Amino acid sequence: MVMANPASAADSDTGHRVTVQQNNTDEKRNETTPHRNPDTYSEDGDLNSVEGWLADRLSTQLGDGAIHLSEGEYELAKDSVGEDYHERLGQYVDVAGETDGEGYEDEFEEAGEKQSRFSETVQEYRETKNEYEAAREAGNEERARERARELETLANEVESLGGSVRESYDKIENRTNADLAEANTAVKNLTETIQTEQTAVREQSFVETELTLTPERETISFHDPLVAAGELRTANGTPIANKEIRLGVGTHTERVTTDAAGTFTLEYRPTDEQLSSDEFTVQYVPKTQSVYLGDETNVSVSIEQAEPTVALNEVSREVSYSDEAAVAGELTVDGIPVDDVTLAVVLEEEQIGTVTVTDGVFNGTATVPASIPDGEAELDVRLPFDDQALAATTNTTTVIVRETQSELSVEGELADNQEITVNGTLSTGGGDGVEGQTVRLRVDGTAVGTVTTGAGGSFGGTVSIPDSVSGNDVTVTTVYEGRNTNLAPATAETVVMIGEAGAQLPTSIWLAGGFLVLIAAGLGFWWYRRSVVASTSDSPAGNRQSTLDGTTAAEKPADPSPETVTPLLERAHEQLTNGRSDDATRTSYAAVRRALAAQIDTQDAMTHWEFYRTYRNEGSTDAELLQEITQGYERAAFGRESVSTDEASGILERARTLCGSNESTSDSALADD
Repeated sequence: MVMANPASAADSDTGHRVTVQQNNTDEKRNETTPHRNPDTYSEDGDLNSVEGWLADRLSTQLGDGAIHLSEGEYELAKDSVGEDYHERLGQYVDVAGETDGEGYEDEFEEAGEKQSRFSETVQEYRETKNEYEAAREAGNEERARERARELETLANEVESLGGSVRESYDKIENRTNADLAEANTAVKNLTETIQTEQTAVREQSFVETELTLTPERETISFHDPLVAAGELRTANGTPIANKEIRLGVGTHTERVTTDAAGTFTLEYRPTDEQLSSDEFTVQYVPKTQSVYLGDETNVSVSIEQAEPTVALNEVSREVSYSDEAAVAGELTVDGIPVDDVTLAVVLEEEQIGTVTVTDGVFNGTATVPASIPDGEAELDVRLPFDDQALAATTNTTTVIVRETQSELSVEGELADNQEITVNGTLSTGGGDGVEGQTVRLRVDGTAVGTVTTGAGGSFGGTVSIPDSVSGNDVTVTTVYEGRNTNLAPATAETVVMIGEAGAQLPTSIWLAGGFLVLIAAGLGFWWYRRSVVASTSDSPAGNRQSTLDGTTAAEKPADPSPETVTPLLERAHEQLTNGRSDDATRTSYAAVRRALAAQIDTQDAMTHWEFYRTYRNEGSTDAELLQEITQGYERAAFGRESVSTDEASGILERARTLCGSNESTSDSALADD
C-alpha cells in the first residue's frame, strides 16, 4: 500500500525500517511518491523511488563497513557487507527488475564481495603482525622471519584488493547518487598505512635483492630455449655468491647456482606457455627462512610452437571396473625429454586420470570407472594443449574392458499406509560398493521410481504403493540394468507386509477401525476364556479335549487361508531354487506371520521376537518351530552373512509345517531344481 506520508515502512524480513528522507534541495525528489516496504512492492507505486532508496542503503552499508574497518572494528566491518547486505541486495534486484531503468546489482554485488575479502585480508594482516611482534620480543628470529614473509604476501594482497574496492566505489558513484568519498578515503588511508608498516617489517627482517636477466635472443621455442645471463645482488650491490637459488618462470621452477660474483645462466624451454605471450616474469624465490627478500624481472619473448611425441612403453591390456590401468612411456621433442607437464589418460573419450612427466618419462595409473562399456575400448594418453608452446599430441592403443558381476541387496519397510521405505546396496561380486548408478524400483511389477547409489553403493528412498496393488503384501523389486557400463545387470526383491486388503484407507479411518477391533478382540478373548473354563469344569476328567495330532483344541492353530499363505510358500520355494536363500527365508517368515496372525492380537505392531514370545506364552507346542524360523529370518534380514541353502530349505519346511501345508520340498528335490 502506498503510504500517505514519507515516514517509514516496516521491513518484515530483516527488522529494519525503510525510511524515506526528502531532500529539500531537489524539487523533483520532493514530488516523488512516498516509498513502501520493498517486500510488498507488488502493488502500483513509485518503484523507481524504492530502487533509489535501496541503492542508497547499500551504499551506506559499504561506507559504514569501510569506516569500521579503518577503526579496527572487524566484526562490524564484516556485518556491514554480510547477511543484511545480501538481503538488501536481493530486494534491490527484485525491484530493479520491475523498473524501466538500468539496475546496478552487479556493481553492488561485486563491491560487497571485494570489500568482504579486503576486510578479511586486513584482519589477517593485523593478527599476523601481532604474532610477528611477539616473536621478535621473544627473540625467536626464525619464527619472526616466517611471519614477516607471510606479512609480505598479505601486504601485497591488501594493496591489490584496496585498489579494487575503490574502483568499485567509483563505478557506483558514477552510476547512482551515492556518495562514497569518505569510504574511499578510509580504504586509501588503510592501504597506505599497511604498506608503511610493511616497509618497516621488511627493513627489520630482510635484505632486499635485485634480479637482472639479459636474454641472448627474443624468439624462443622448446628447440631453441630461453638463454639469459643473470645476476642476483642485494639492494646495496653486494653479490649473493655461491648459492643455489630458485627461479620461478610462470608455473615452473628452475634451480641455478650463482658464482662468486652472483652471476648465473638461466636456460628455460617453454612448454605450456601460450603462443600469444610476449614476456616472461622471472622471480627469485628465497627459502622461507632466508634473510633475503625476493625480487622479479620481466623478459621479452616471442614463442614458436614445437611438436612433441608421446610413446607408450607399457599399458594394461585387460581392465575391469575399479582396476588401476597402468600407463608408462615417454614424452619428447625430437629426442629431447620434456619435463613438468601433465598428460591426460582417456578411455573411450572419458578422462579417467592424469600422469606427470618428469625428465621425459611418465609412469602412473588411472582408475577404470563403471561408465565405460565392456568390450574393446580405445585408451589415449594425451597432451591436451591448445595454442601453447608445445602442440597437442596423442598416442592411442586398444584395451579390453571386462564385465564385472554386480549384486543388489534390498530391504523394505512399510512407512505408512501409502508408502514403503526402501534401502539397499549395489556392489560388485567382490563386495565393493558402486557409486553414481541408477537403480529402478518396482512394487508388484509397477515402476515407482529410481534412486542413485551414493557412497559405498548404498541407496534409499520412499516410494508410494500403487493404487493397483491389492492383498496383504507386496514385492519390492530393484533392478540395475547396467546399460552403457561394464557392470552386469542385477535384480533383488523383498516382500513387505502391508496388512489386510484395503490397507490404503486414510490413517484416520485406520485408527478408528483399529480401536474398535481392539475392543472387540478383548471382549471376544474374555468370552472365549470364560467358555473354555466352563467346558473344562463340565468335563468329567477336567481336561481339554485332545486332537488327533496330540495338541489340545486350545493349542491347535487356526487354519490358514490358502489363498493368502500358499502363494508366499510357493514364492519362497521359487526363490530357493534360484539360489536366493535370504529372500526365501524372509518370504517363509512372512507366510508364517500370515498363517499365525489370527491367534495373536495386535500382531502387526510386533517385532519378530515379540511375535515369537507372544506365541510361545500362549502355550503353543510348536513354538520351537517358530523360534528356529525367527532366528533364520533375523540372519537373512539383518545379518552380515547370508543364510545357506540348506538352512533356508529347513526353514521353508518348518514354515510349511506351521502353515499346515501338505506340500514338501525334500533336499533331493531341491537339488534336482
